[in-house]
Amino acid sequence: MSASNVTNIEALETLHRGLLEFTEEVRNTLEELKSFTHKTDEAFSHQYPAYWRQQIISAEQKLNEAKDQLAAKTGAARPEDPPPATEERKRVRIAEQRLHLCQEKLQRTREWSLKISTECDQLLGPLSDVLDHCDSLLPQASGELRNLISQLRAYAEQNDIK
Repeated sequence: MSASNVTNIEALETLHRGLLEFTEEVRNTLEELKSFTHKTDEAFSHQYPAYWRQQIISAEQKLNEAKDQLAAKTGAARPEDPPPATEERKRVRIAEQRLHLCQEKLQRTREWSLKISTECDQLLGPLSDVLDHCDSLLPQASGELRNLISQLRAYAEQNDIK
């Protein structure tokens, strides 16, 4: 049997409590990271594309309205006296730019969605491994430390009595 020079069992108790607190804090932090990762993936995979699809619909409607207003302004004029329709042409140009921007954003969102999804998957694997350690290895180590502390206390009480 090997000898040990344990002089303070309370220090081991403090270590045990610290290990329990550490395990809980790490677990909470990892759960937050996991949740944040899922929310990020959800946003890039579903929420952002849905937003830009809705913006495209809105931009198409505004473009159609602007074109209708331009057609009404130019169609109602006499051939010898065409109205300038400057404001209407400007609205059409702005609506076309907005539609183009929305389509571009949707395309970029799709590209980023694939990248973000891959990165999230790569993060979740190791994160799950560390969470497994928090659920199995650290509690096991804590239990073993608790048993050793109990044995040391029993040993110390036997030696104090004799």
